[in-house]
Amino acid sequence: MNKSYLLLLLFIPLISSCLENDRPTSFNNFSKQGDDTNNYLFDNQKTNKLAGPDKIKIFGEVVREHNIKLYELPVRTVVVKEVLPEKGERTFKGTFRYDGYSLEDILINIELEKKSGFNPITDLYVKVHSKDGSHVVVSWAEIFYPVKHHQQIIARAVSRHIPFKTPDVKYLLPENPRLIIASDLMTCRNISQPVAIEICSYSGNFPSADLDSLYWPTLTMKGFAEEKLVLGELPSSLTPRESDMIFYGRGRGIHGVNPFEGYYLSDLLALYIDTDSENIQKGLVIASAPDGYRSVFTLSEIMNRNDRLETLIMDENNYEGAGKFSLVVTGDFFSDRAMKALSELEFIKE
Repeated sequence: MNKSYLLLLLFIPLISSCLENDRPTSFNNFSKQGDDTNNYLFDNQKTNKLAGPDKIKIFGEVVREHNIKLYELPVRTVVVKEVLPEKGERTFKGTFRYDGYSLEDILINIELEKKSGFNPITDLYVKVHSKDGSHVVVSWAEIFYPVKHHQQIIARAVSRHIPFKTPDVKYLLPENPRLIIASDLMTCRNISQPVAIEICSYSGNFPSADLDSLYWPTLTMKGFAEEKLVLGELPSSLTPRESDMIFYGRGRGIHGVNPFEGYYLSDLLALYIDTDSENIQKGLVIASAPDGYRSVFTLSEIMNRNDRLETLIMDENNYEGAGKFSLVVTGDFFSDRAMKALSELEFIKE
């Protein structure tokens, strides 16, 4: 055996060890005391483990229930500025780095058994249940379609960010595992002690009209007022907006690269509904067309974003001959939840 071959044999275990340690499998790999000697800005304080069960139950519209072992999944990190609405004001609760397990990783291999009878997955959402019996909703598209992934995690460790000019500021640390939605502006969906994820599809009554062209003259809004609203055009008080996105579908690929002109859907809904804690936690908006196509959104992802990736609603200059009303979802990587011939928006609380 020559020396080169012997050195190679000795070196292989070292390579394997480095690869195995590249992704942490437990929180023992994270700094316990903090590190202010590097360029990373979110590890200068002690990391605190959030004690709790190492499994989470998955149930609902699935082929079989699962108890997912969280510690077998990759560890993801998000940084969050936590703000809650209190007495009509936004109250700052602190800035934190959370480490944990993303809903995308938890749900990626779950086999679905939908009850809605609608083949596309655009009508799916989940309820994340807490130990205290409360729950919040997250759309399936928030988890699997976004431009930026792994923004919803079950946090098992937390570290404060302390401003270096005000080191005496000590925001209250959570003690239990938490659901963290890093893309939310007001963090009402960040609930403690999540124990189960229920997969649901929206099973409303939808028409299935055969349309000669993708056009519908009116937009009906249900659940936003005591009586349903029927709009022939969008309110003149809305500010014109432009969304510069690449319009790409999972099926047919590229649709267009030009900016879209319209109005923020959040601005329209704000005329009729408040972003209070309950609406953010449990509110869903179902967009549908006369041919039965529909997409489910959480109210939070429309009206409570911190990344300004707004959903656009249009009633003219619509793409690909769509009309009269249509949607473009800037926050989604794929165009599946975009809607031609948009005929109805319905608000419910789950």
